[in-house]
Amino acid sequence: MKNDKSPLISVIVPIYNTAKYLPRCLDSIIFQTYKNLEIILIDDGSSDNSGKIADEYAKKDKRIKIKHQKNAGQSNARNAGIKLSTGNFISFIDGDDEITPDFIINLLKAFSPKTSLSVCSIHYKNLIKNTAKNVYTNPLPPRNNQSKKAYILKLLALDGRMYSSVNKLYHADIINKYNLNFDETINFAEDTKFVLDYLKYSSGNITFVLKPSYIYNSGTENSTMKSVSTNWNNWQNSYNNLKTWLGPHPTNDEKFWLHLVHLRWCISYGKQIIKKNLPI
Repeated sequence: MKNDKSPLISVIVPIYNTAKYLPRCLDSIIFQTYKNLEIILIDDGSSDNSGKIADEYAKKDKRIKIKHQKNAGQSNARNAGIKLSTGNFISFIDGDDEITPDFIINLLKAFSPKTSLSVCSIHYKNLIKNTAKNVYTNPLPPRNNQSKKAYILKLLALDGRMYSSVNKLYHADIINKYNLNFDETINFAEDTKFVLDYLKYSSGNITFVLKPSYIYNSGTENSTMKSVSTNWNNWQNSYNNLKTWLGPHPTNDEKFWLHLVHLRWCISYGKQIIKKNLPI
């Protein structure tokens, strides 16, 4: 049921072979301080016990909806979750990550009638090195008189909090009105493409919650996920998508920030190559 005083939040969780981490993920959602949640679990053909774990949680909490499907990829799973959602707002949580108890309420409080998207900082945990740190906690500059697209490019150039589909709260009406979904034909930067498509049709402001409320667990990725970041063609295709999103006649300010985003991506690609000790 939708209402303005206590809006329903649809939390969409794509699940694929994350049995080791899934209980912590689901516990962190169930025990949110904000209770009016619709928790949508999409089991994307898991071959471990993830599906059974999801079923057990659904028996304990009536807010949980489950769909078991053949493996079709994370983007397909997220799209399936969007189709099942009925909330006023939508948030995406990966099945191997966690959120702090105040994640939803922090993002919801950041909304005003003029807000289209709220974004929180991230607590980054490296499970291999057993280290943790807060990232993207610095204040970001206001838009002021910049064009919307120049400002978004500026945010992409300055730090990494805008790139992922997680750590955010979206208006469901915008997603539904424009039939927005994740591009299932790509497996690199599909999150960023979704966020950019959403912002393209959003007229409101972006608000930032500086408290790190999304817990990103690094070290759970499979070999396929790791390899896509060391393929230059993936970075170039993403850059081409960004130029298409920007349009054929960018302003000088938009061109400036586009070049800085490209520079950031070149540096990020180089770091991935060095990290993997691969030839350039």
